[in-house]
Amino acid sequence: MADFETTLLEIIGEHAVGLAGAPTLDTPIADLGIDSFAVVEIVYEVEEKLGVEVPFNANENPFADMKTVGDLIEAVRKLAEKS
Repeated sequence: MADFETTLLEIIGEHAVGLAGAPTLDTPIADLGIDSFAVVEIVYEVEEKLGVEVPFNANENPFADMKTVGDLIEAVRKLAEKS
């Protein structure tokens, strides 16, 4: 699953505007500077590149309960296991 994690980190890094370097598993979600438009783009890329269907409601922030990038990766990994 290292490729899965690497790809997801790359997707997140492409949209992170609040970071000086690449995101890590310990990077706080709040430090990414991701707006709602970037969330939609991230969801689209995850679905396209990783083949994971992400249930998404534009009125809700899917990152709300997540503190770190590692939390986000774990959530997407669980979705991938259900697919």
